Amino acid sequence: MEGKTTVDKGKSAEDLAVSWLKERGLDILERNWRCHHLEIDIIAEGPMLSAQTSHTVNNSQRFLHIVEVRSRADNSPVEPDLTVDDKKQKRLVNAADAYIRSHRIHLEAVFDIIGIQTSESETTISFRPDAFRPGW
Repeated sequence: MEGKTTVDKGKSAEDLAVSWLKERGLDILERNWRCHHLEIDIIAEGPMLSAQTSHTVNNSQRFLHIVEVRSRADNSPVEPDLTVDDKKQKRLVNAADAYIRSHRIHLEAVFDIIGIQTSESETTISFRPDAFRPGW
């Protein structure tokens, strides 16, 4: 991703995340959904996914996946998925609440984080399903 702007790098990371989610059976509902100052990178619907094997845990139940995509260069000392702090979590919960209300969604929402770590030779994708729980 060298030579790209921050916006281009973010879009490339989100493109990888969307492909990864689709390969695992999720339907992408929205990308970069905004409500005032709030944003959700990816909103998807589908089965719960496992972190260990990156496959579906339960195909019969569907969930609303609120997905935050974090990307970092390989030389970053912090794993991308560990950069979602309490403040960011609160913003995601508020955005998800706005989306659920405005679209009258009746699925259980889960908050997932996809980390994209890039180097000159490879790209690594990490996935944290149900990474945090809102207090609704």
